[in-house]
Amino acid sequence: MARQKLVVGTYGDINCTQRANGTWLARARYCDVDGVVREYRKSGQTKNKARANLKAFFVEHTGTFGDGAIAPDDTVQELLDLWFAKMAKAGSPTPTTLAAYRYHLRWVLDTDKTEHPLGAYQLRHVRPVIIQAALDSAGVSADMRKKIRSVLVRAFNLAVFHEALNGNPASAVPSVPVPRVKKKSIPVEDLDAVRAAIREWANAERRNGPKSVDLPDIVDLLIATGMRIGEVLALRWSDIELTPPPARRDDETWFPWLMVNGQITSKGKRVDYGKTDAAIRPIALPDWAVAILRRRKLEQPPNDIDAVFASRNGTWHFPGNVQSRLWHIRQLDEYADIAALRDVSPHSFRRTVATEIDEVYDADAAKDQLGHTSTTVTERHYINRRLVVPDYRAATERLAPRTEPTDDPAIEL
Repeated sequence: MARQKLVVGTYGDINCTQRANGTWLARARYCDVDGVVREYRKSGQTKNKARANLKAFFVEHTGTFGDGAIAPDDTVQELLDLWFAKMAKAGSPTPTTLAAYRYHLRWVLDTDKTEHPLGAYQLRHVRPVIIQAALDSAGVSADMRKKIRSVLVRAFNLAVFHEALNGNPASAVPSVPVPRVKKKSIPVEDLDAVRAAIREWANAERRNGPKSVDLPDIVDLLIATGMRIGEVLALRWSDIELTPPPARRDDETWFPWLMVNGQITSKGKRVDYGKTDAAIRPIALPDWAVAILRRRKLEQPPNDIDAVFASRNGTWHFPGNVQSRLWHIRQLDEYADIAALRDVSPHSFRRTVATEIDEVYDADAAKDQLGHTSTTVTERHYINRRLVVPDYRAATERLAPRTEPTDDPAIEL
């Protein structure tokens, strides 16, 4: 009977022989990725040890695998460096997103964050339990764990693609379900109380320290447009049309509007791209927002960057600074009675805008205003619809029993 042909990545029967010195030699034929069958040998002090050594070799063996871009002996840190370099060259994800990925990974790479840092491990030695141990000792939240695992899965997929590994160890790490708690928007009736508290704090009426004069107007622009905080801070006067151009002065269909043309990164740098492909978009301005912008245009000292919101030094505001100021306001005891202020953030106003536009128009309109690529994200995370009981009784009343009513007294439910 002809010998059965081996398929790539498999081995045949293991034969063991004892040497003159008492040790054992295990040998077997293995089909490498190039389709060539080669014989491999491993020795051991006992027959079982020799067999185990040969099997362990086959598990890690790559033969002529790979194209040299990454190898089994390379470390996890080298794999991540290669993955980040490829992503940066491809231009997707954005530099801001890649910076966030690096920030997330420090929880499993830095020795001061985890007892089992992954960076120095050779790829051939990485197992799911090793990644699990790094995540467990880091003590991160379920949401952060999900983000770290997602990045590791994508990076190890690159190792699999270059055939440095036969499988992805990160994919086998159990994912922790993240509770889906839909964050609420700020009710319209509470907006004025939130505005008043922010304005009072910004003007330093009840505290020591410098004023934060731009904060109230920044919040009002967030409410007027539903823009992301980085988009509002990136606004330039050249992006805004408050008066009709000469060609449209007699055009009754003209209205004030702005163009979202970029964003401020977490490092305070202005970039000419958005979070999504739909982020670069026009937005119509309500009259009350136009009044705010016209006032700022008259009162604001000129700056070299044409910024609508420039810092005292004439530079772009950092998004993180705005977020930290709002966080500080909602921690103060004097505003504890304002329930809508407890969880306020720049995104809270974005949800309010999405909810109102959905109510007046529809989810597609809210998606366009927010700069989303689909309504899925808009409806799942931003729109808080009021409970509406659909009235279809005209149909269900037709299903009533056709028997004559009895004289029994009515039963109260």
